[in-house]
Order: sequence, then structure tokens, then C-alpha cells
Amino acid sequence: MPHDAGDSAHHAQAEILPDGFLFIGELAKLTGADPKTIRFYERAELLSPPRHGRFRTYLASDVCRLKNILKLRGLGVPIAQIRTLLDAIGAESDVFESAVSVSLLRDHLDVLHGRQAELSSQITRTSTALERLNA
Repeated sequence: MPHDAGDSAHHAQAEILPDGFLFIGELAKLTGADPKTIRFYERAELLSPPRHGRFRTYLASDVCRLKNILKLRGLGVPIAQIRTLLDAIGAESDVFESAVSVSLLRDHLDVLHGRQAELSSQITRTSTALERLNA
């Protein structure tokens, strides 16, 4: 993310966080995540917001953490690996600026290449089966 975009996001947080916290709808607007997705990540213990009365509240660090989660999930990184990585880099670090991420992403890429090879093999076998059925 370019620094100017991050800076403008930071200013948006400062405007939206006058009391130091957000509610789930505000977090959803800031990150583009659906509230149901946010709750899913809470149940997966990737986010653990404190409560103010009966409402969950989120801090600026939760905004950064959720953005990291969304980036990694967009790459298909499993939740368990995301949890480990986020615990290692801290709540407010950008996952793509962390040296710890390099190893995880290399391993993940190897897994994706393995899946790709398997899918390619399955596509070939399915195409062959269909050719035989249509002959």
C-alpha cells in the first residue's frame, strides 16, 4: 500500500475514533469487510475486541489487524497460519512489510503450486474421460 493511502486511512481512523474505539459497522466501512466476516474472524480468534456494555468495540490496532487478515485471506492463507503470523508481527504492523511474512508466503506459494499441479492433472483426466464418453 502506498504511504499516502495509508496516511489517509490513518486520518480517517482519527476522525472516526474520537473516543478511541469503533463499533462493528464503522470497522466494516473502514475495511470493506462485511460485519458477518468480522464476526467470523472473532470466532476464529483472529480478532478479540473488548466490550463496552453489550457492544463489541474495536481499536485502531483492530483496523490494521483486520486489513492484514483480509490481505492474507485474499491470498488463500489458512486461518491458523494467519493467527501465527499476526501473533509474531504484532497488531499494528503491515503484514507485507514484515520479514516474518516472507517465509510464510514462500511456503504458502509452494502449497498453491502443489494444488495447481493436482488441479491440472484432474482437469486432464476429466477431459480425457469426457472425450471417451462423447466418442
